[in-house]
Amino acid sequence: MIYVVVLVSVIVLLVALHNWRQGILALLVIGLIQDPIRKLTPGAPASFILWSAAIFGAIIIIAWLNRAITNTRPLNLGSPEVGSAWMLFFILIVLQVFNTFFRWGSPPLVILGLMFYLAPVLALLVSTAYANSFRQVDRFMKFYVWIMVPAVLTVYLSPAYSDAWPVLRDVGTFSGQALIIYDVGKALMSHPGIFRVGEMAAWHGAMAACFLIILTHKHPSTMFKVLVATLIVLIVGAIVLTGRRKMIMALSVFVVAQWGLIAFYGKGGGRKALGVMFLGLVGSLAFVLLDEAEGSSEYFQRGTTVFGDVGERLLLSYDLMMAAFHRSQWIGLGAGVTSQGARFVGMASDAGGAAEAGTGKILVELGLPGMLICLWLMFVLARRLLTIFRQLAQSDETLFYYAVSFFAMIVANVMTFVVATQIYSDPFVLIVLGMIAGFLFAICRVGTMKVSRVVELSPGVLMPVNRRT
Repeated sequence: MIYVVVLVSVIVLLVALHNWRQGILALLVIGLIQDPIRKLTPGAPASFILWSAAIFGAIIIIAWLNRAITNTRPLNLGSPEVGSAWMLFFILIVLQVFNTFFRWGSPPLVILGLMFYLAPVLALLVSTAYANSFRQVDRFMKFYVWIMVPAVLTVYLSPAYSDAWPVLRDVGTFSGQALIIYDVGKALMSHPGIFRVGEMAAWHGAMAACFLIILTHKHPSTMFKVLVATLIVLIVGAIVLTGRRKMIMALSVFVVAQWGLIAFYGKGGGRKALGVMFLGLVGSLAFVLLDEAEGSSEYFQRGTTVFGDVGERLLLSYDLMMAAFHRSQWIGLGAGVTSQGARFVGMASDAGGAAEAGTGKILVELGLPGMLICLWLMFVLARRLLTIFRQLAQSDETLFYYAVSFFAMIVANVMTFVVATQIYSDPFVLIVLGMIAGFLFAICRVGTMKVSRVVELSPGVLMPVNRRT
C-alpha cells in the first residue's frame, strides 16, 4: 500500500502546485481513502491518520509561496478586541507547548498538542484565502457531498458483508479492540462502512447533511429539495447504524441554530427557516425505516434515546470537568497530553476519563487560565459575529444565509465537543472544521467591507481576486 500512498500524494501535490485551491479539493480525497487503505494494510498502522495532515501542511506552504496567505489579519474580523483575544490564545498555546515538553520530554506529544490547537486555525487562514467567490465555496461543499455521501452510505453494507470484506470492518477488529456499544440490553457493533470507525462515518455524514441543507439556497427547485430530503433520511439511517447518537444531536443542533438565526435576523426569515427545518427534521423518517428493517430495531431504539439522554450527558460532562480541574494541577498538564494519539507515543495520560468531555480536555491540558482564555476568545468572536449577522441581514441575503449556516455548523460541533472529544483528535476532522470556520470568516469579512463601502464587489464575488493566488 505504500506505493499507492506515494503515488496519490505525488498526484495531489502536483495538482496543488498547479492550483493550490484544487489541491484543497484533492486533499478531501486523501481524507476519505486514508481509512480504507489503512484497514487494507497489514497491521492497520495508526500513522495513516497523519497522511492528510502532512499533505495539508504542504498545501499551506504552497499557498504561502503564492502569497495567498500573508498574515493573520483575517482572524480579527476587523475588531481589535478579537485580535487581542487571539493573541492571548496563541501565547497560551506556546506556554503550554513548553509545559508539555519540559514536563513530559516528548516531542511527539508536543506535535499532537500543536496539531489539535493550531491545525484548525491554519485551516481557517487557508480557507479565507480559498473562499474568493461563492463558486469556490459551493465547489467545496458539492465535492465534499459527492465523495462523502456514498462513502457514508457504505455503513449499510457493514452488517451483512464485513466478514467477507475487511474494508467494511471497524479498524479495531484487526487488533482485537473493536468498539462494542452496550445499550438496550444488548451488545451492539458500531458499523463503520469504509471509514475506520463508526464515529468517523457519523461525523462526515452529519457534515454532509449540513452542506446539503445549505446548498438548497442556490437550488430552490422542489425536485432538488426532495433529493436532499431523501439523502438526509439515508444519512441519518447510516448514523443510527454507527451507534454514535451524538451526531444525530449535532445535526439537530445545526438545524435549530440555523433556523433560529434566520428567523431572528433575516428578512422573511420565518418562511425560509421553516423550509430549512423541514429538510433537517425529515431525517427523522429514517427511524421509521430502520424500525421496519430486519435486525436494526436495537439501533433504532438506541437512536431514539439521544434527546432524552441530553441532560444526563451534560451532567456527566460537568462531573468530568470538575474531575479534570482537580487533576490539572491548576496550570494544566500541557497541550496534547490527552490526545488519543498520545498512547501511540508511549504516553499514559494522568487525566483518566476526565478528558472525555471537551471542557475536561481543555482544563486538563491548559488549566484554569487556559479555559478562561478560550472562553473569552469564544465570547468575543460570538459577539462580533452576531453583530456582523445583523448587518448582513440588512445588506446581502446570500452572504447572511451562508454566514449563519456555517456558524450553525460550528455551534453544532462545539456542542458535540463539550460532551465527547474523541472525533476531534482526528487531523482531517480538524482541517475540515477549520475550512468551515474560514468560509464563515471570509463571508463576514467581506460583509463588513460591503457595509462600510470600502470596496464594491460584483455579484458572486466574495473578495478581490489576486491573480498570483
